[in-house]
Formats: sequence, C-alpha cells, structure tokens
Amino acid sequence: MAVFRLVTVVTVLTCAGVLTGCQGGGDDDAAGKTSAAPPATAPGAPAPATTARPPSPSKPAAAPCPSRAQIADAVSAADGSSGVIVSDEITCQGGWATTEMRYPGSDPSRVIVRTRSGKVSLVTYGTDALCDGPKMANAPAKIRKALGPYC
Repeated sequence: MAVFRLVTVVTVLTCAGVLTGCQGGGDDDAAGKTSAAPPATAPGAPAPATTARPPSPSKPAAAPCPSRAQIADAVSAADGSSGVIVSDEITCQGGWATTEMRYPGSDPSRVIVRTRSGKVSLVTYGTDALCDGPKMANAPAKIRKALGPYC
C-alpha cells in the first residue's frame, strides 16, 4: 500500500509539473512569443539530460592600448633616455601602438611600440621612413596609416 501511495504521489507531481509547463503559463516576451517554463521533475527522478556544447575556440584577447607611461618607459629602456614626453593620442591595433613623442627641448617624432605577453617594448621611433625597417614588416594597416608622412 505504501508503494502504491508513493507511485501515486510521484505520478501526480510529474503530471502537475508537465501540465503547468504545457498550458502556456509562460510570460510573453517583447516579440510576442510565449515562453513556457521547463517542466518540473518529480523528487528523486533523474534530471533531464542536457546537450553539452563543445567549447568554442577562444581568440586571444587583443592587447590593451599601452599608457603614455608604458610607452615612455619602453623608449627609456631601449635608449637609456629619461624625460620622454608622450602624446595623449595613441593609435592601437593588434598589440601595436603609435603616438607622437619628444624629448624635452626637441622636435616631435613618432614612436611605435608592441605589446607581447603584457610587456610593452619599443619597435622603432624617429621622423623618416619608419615603415622601411624589418621590425615593421608585420605592422597593422591602422598603425601604418597613423604614421602618415613618417612612414
């Protein structure tokens, strides 16, 4: 008799859950479609199987644009200088960055840096033919365009 009552309770709970989910008790969404709540499962019943999606191949996150201080530090580390002044207008693409820089009391020039594994390092700087060097072979189009007449 106890088994019969248990089966009856499980059947009633299962039917109640299924009927509630099937009778349009869902909310209307903005597109006018009705979404039904998923049916309830009886206590002790196995959870419904879900289809797992394969993980999507993740693209490496683009390197953030370096700060003025990071660019100045990269120039100083490469040439031993100090007091490098870097412009606020930094153009970035694909881990590369370019901006205007100058030393105190000097004319401005362009600087190109590259960020790899979180480290900002100098590619080149100056005023003439910056795109001609072998280090610039893989520079993105946006960086080359930003260099304008310096390229």
